[in-house]
Amino acid sequence: MRPFVPAVLPLAAILLAAGCAATPAAEGPSAARGRLTAEARCGTCHAVSGEAEPGRPPSFTSLASRFRAHSLRTRLTEIDETGHFNMPPLRMGDADVEDIAAWLDSLPLP
Repeated sequence: MRPFVPAVLPLAAILLAAGCAATPAAEGPSAARGRLTAEARCGTCHAVSGEAEPGRPPSFTSLASRFRAHSLRTRLTEIDETGHFNMPPLRMGDADVEDIAAWLDSLPLP
């Protein structure tokens, strides 16, 4: 009987390399809702895709590179409750904050 392990090692190495090459998490349902919420609630001022024009609020791509995971959720919750500079409080609620955070977390880093 031939050993099974050596035959599996090359396949395992390919699968591992493919998993390591993946960038951000794929956009799931929460992230998809987050993008739609950002477009509807924030897109008037912030660029939802691409880069912001000079003198305009930062783009979501820029925000995604500045904030990740916990700090992102914390910051969105603060803005939701108290606003930020010229932004009024958003009053979106926890579900929308989580969805927007999931979408920003799914964006590739520059």
